[in-house]
Amino acid sequence: MYILAIETTGPKGSVAIYDLDGDRPIAQKITDEPMGHLRNLMAMTQQLLQEEGVSPGQLGFVAASVGPGSYTGIRIGVSSARAICQALDIPAIPVGSLDQFRLIAQANDRPLAAIYNARRGQVYGAVFTAEGGDIVPPGPYMLTDILEAVKDLPDVIFYGDGIDAYGDQLEGYALAAEEERYPTAERVLRQALSLIVKEKAETCGYNELEPLYMRKTEAEQKLADGSLARAREAKMAKFRSK
Repeated sequence: MYILAIETTGPKGSVAIYDLDGDRPIAQKITDEPMGHLRNLMAMTQQLLQEEGVSPGQLGFVAASVGPGSYTGIRIGVSSARAICQALDIPAIPVGSLDQFRLIAQANDRPLAAIYNARRGQVYGAVFTAEGGDIVPPGPYMLTDILEAVKDLPDVIFYGDGIDAYGDQLEGYALAAEEERYPTAERVLRQALSLIVKEKAETCGYNELEPLYMRKTEAEQKLADGSLARAREAKMAKFRSK
């Protein structure tokens, strides 16, 4: 029986697979282009299965990175995981995209801060101890909140695409190399495996797998604060005045 993992919350999508009954290493494929998972995710998944000689019927779980991260990427990843689980009648394992960095903190034996760019000085972030515990639990924050939390952690290392956006504010901190800093399906799979081993994996049916946005989309926020209605009215007023 195999477990398939899907990661689409970051700048590059990826899929990974692992044999739960054997000792083969994790196999992974990553898109060659930024945001390529918008078009290539299912084709890449099929290619991975073919290369590994795995039939869809041999899949037992799908671990999906449910967010936070790119809204579009989250929707694509969750929708794809749902479709696979529904078609094969197998459970899903939701994995928070920030949680996958817990194991890296443990492997490096040093505190780790994961930050995803949420624009305007905001991040989806978390700070983990060297044992993978929470210093700052995964959530939406201002970058300044994360920096305040790590100011007394001189050996902390930063991961995530927030490094790309806020690099000038991270001067003096250790930063993961570019090829290592982003979320991957392999890390999602390893996090799911760790939850299975600890008997903490929360499986769910395809219809229960939900995105974890952590905050409203820009359109939802505008609708909530009334700015969408005001902008629409302003456009209509300009149209009527012509």
